[in-house]
Amino acid sequence: MLGKLLDGRYQVLQILGGGGFGQTYIAQDTRRPGFPKCVVKHLKLATNNPEFLETARRLFNSEAETLEKLGNHDQIPRLLAYFEEDEEFFLVQEFIEGHTIKAELIRGQRWTEDQVIQLLQQVLSILNFIHSHKVIHRDIKPDNIIRRQEDGKLVLIDFGAVKLVQTQLLTVLGQIESTIIIGTPGYMSTEQGQGRPRPNSDIYSLGIIAIQALTGVHPNEFEEDPDTGEISWQHQAIVSPKLAYVLSRMVLHHFRQRFQSAAEALQALGQIDAQEEDLTQPPSSIQLPQAVLGLAQSPLPPETIIGDATAFILSPESYNRLEKILLEFIGPVAPRLLRQVVASVSNCEELINKLALHLTENQQIEFKKKTIFLMEKSTLLQELTVKHELNSDNLLSQETQLVSDSFVHQCEQELVNLIGPIATFLVRKAIKSSPQISRVELVKILAEQIPERQKSLQFQQRLLS
Repeated sequence: MLGKLLDGRYQVLQILGGGGFGQTYIAQDTRRPGFPKCVVKHLKLATNNPEFLETARRLFNSEAETLEKLGNHDQIPRLLAYFEEDEEFFLVQEFIEGHTIKAELIRGQRWTEDQVIQLLQQVLSILNFIHSHKVIHRDIKPDNIIRRQEDGKLVLIDFGAVKLVQTQLLTVLGQIESTIIIGTPGYMSTEQGQGRPRPNSDIYSLGIIAIQALTGVHPNEFEEDPDTGEISWQHQAIVSPKLAYVLSRMVLHHFRQRFQSAAEALQALGQIDAQEEDLTQPPSSIQLPQAVLGLAQSPLPPETIIGDATAFILSPESYNRLEKILLEFIGPVAPRLLRQVVASVSNCEELINKLALHLTENQQIEFKKKTIFLMEKSTLLQELTVKHELNSDNLLSQETQLVSDSFVHQCEQELVNLIGPIATFLVRKAIKSSPQISRVELVKILAEQIPERQKSLQFQQRLLS
């Protein structure tokens, strides 16, 4: 096939792959200046039966017309031609110079939250366009998303028209069942694997790619919750609560519980606070204040060094307690935020005030009440050497009271009304991750999953009043 001239115009340069009834080639257009490259998709028929040929022609023309409409989008390859030659069918599409994002998804390396959001925004916009034309891509995977060299935009390729026609023709021949399965294991939803894809099957696949980017883990290695069947991934990523909510809803096991459209997913994505995104970015460098340099000469215990930051104003016990409190308010980004702030302040009061800037007004009041124990330390040296004593008898009864089954059920009902069926999964996950969780802690964790701030506050008030 190499070197062959198709339709007297397209000269085959390279065979990209294929099998069975189809092949894909890179060719050059010999009738255009500079002989630009193009992609040719080739459909071979299994029989010379005239009736079968006519069915193939009808299906092929229909798919080609669909691809021609989709090519009006800047981030979808244009259809340049389609033709029949020797009772075989060919599609010619624009060649996109660039690389697939598979090259950017390196095992063990995590994308930043901002990079993931850009991926979602671009591809969801493309999906919104193709779904409006009643088209389901069916094979969203890293190999089919190209980062275009000229402008860095993402381009969605391989709509599988030839593959779709092949399976439809096999159905006509009676060689396979009426269900048509197109997709890639690991990125394919359950209903698509059963041959019944829906528009939000594409959303599922995109969500899987985004989680792969955030975690640095291949989908084949994702953990699955044995109780719910849902993917368990947040513990492997640095992610804000709002983005975690969007991604978790994109990849829910049952299609009815996911976003029902790309437009709906885009709307939820647009509600993510820019400030929250910034907190997930690692600091370029940590400049330790002069106070730390002076203390370096003091006989301080080695356990005052916590993680990557120098907790020069906190004992290990107080640091851990403060991190736990901060988790109640801002979720998984708390550890990173605390490390950044603790390395840029010189006393406890400044630390608490800087952390409070990342909270709402109502949260700030409650946060400062919970962290009053830090203000009780009169000097830096005392804070470094004091032994933290946590006496549960001094806490409010509601804060230490473990949740009952009835309270869990109440939480589920309230949360379902606000965010849908995913609520049950989130409640169970919270309980499973911390069996000794208190009422206040549970409610705080669940409230973080509610995108709208006002509804989140109302949720807390109803359950804790």
